[in-house]
Parts: sequence; C-alpha cells; structure tokens
Amino acid sequence: MSAATPKGGPPETVPPAAEPASRAEYEFADDDKDSFRALAASVSFVGVCAVLLGALGVLFVAGAVYGGFVAVGAALALVAALLLLSGWWMVSAGRSLSALVRTRGRDVQDLMEAVTQFRRLFGLACVVVVVVALGAVAAAGGLVVWCTSGADNSGRCSALFG
Repeated sequence: MSAATPKGGPPETVPPAAEPASRAEYEFADDDKDSFRALAASVSFVGVCAVLLGALGVLFVAGAVYGGFVAVGAALALVAALLLLSGWWMVSAGRSLSALVRTRGRDVQDLMEAVTQFRRLFGLACVVVVVVALGAVAAAGGLVVWCTSGADNSGRCSALFG
C-alpha cells in the first residue's frame, strides 16, 4: 500500500494552487501610473548608465592586465561585474515598471516582477556594504597592529598618530 493512500480510503489529492482573483484584476489609477512611469524612466536610465560604466570597466581591466597590473585588473573586474549585474537588474526592473504602465490587467504581476529585481539589487548592495565595512575594519585593525608591533622602523606611524 502506498504512503499517499490512506488505509481503506481513496488516494489523497492535492488541489492545484490557484492565484487569488483579486491579484489578477487590480488596476492602478492613472495618477499612480504616472509615478510608476517616472520611476521606470529613472531606474532604466541609471541601469543603462551602470551597464555602460561596467562595459567601460571591462576595457580598463584589459588595459590593466595588458600593462602588467594584474591585481588592479582583478579589482577592476570585480567592480565591472558588479556594475554590469546591478545595471542589468535595474534595467529589468525598469522594463517591468514600464509594462505596468503600458498594459491592462497585469499590474500586480508586473509590479511583483519589478520588486523581485529590486530585491536582487538591494540584496547585492547589502552584501557589498558588509564586505566593504569588514574590509575597512580589517585594514584599520591591521594598521594598528602593524604600528604598535614595532614593525614600523621608519617612524611613519608615530608621525601619523602623534
């Protein structure tokens, strides 16, 4: 006897998940759509600028690696990748918001697609902020340890910290 079949009864069936009817039918007012239109234009513009800066960064990566500055090239590659990724998500969110303005009967779905792209973007931003903050704390801690350990024989730390 199968685990899905109760003893002495018919097999259990799971009803398909149905989307609430109110979600598919909601339509934003024209004033609201004007706000979404302006937001879509701004988000798309910033996204395109980020993608272009990321593409320019790729050229700088190639120049740095060609010039023998591999570490600088690696750092630039990371920044270029972050710009390209965040720019792509911003453009995608802008397209979803533009679709919300242009279409009828799909406002909530289009808005949720834009929210998904914004969640990705701000999730990446949170990771970047944490990593940069941890790097700054580690660098400051390393400087303090280096200056107080006697490794600085040139006296630069004593001039820096008094």
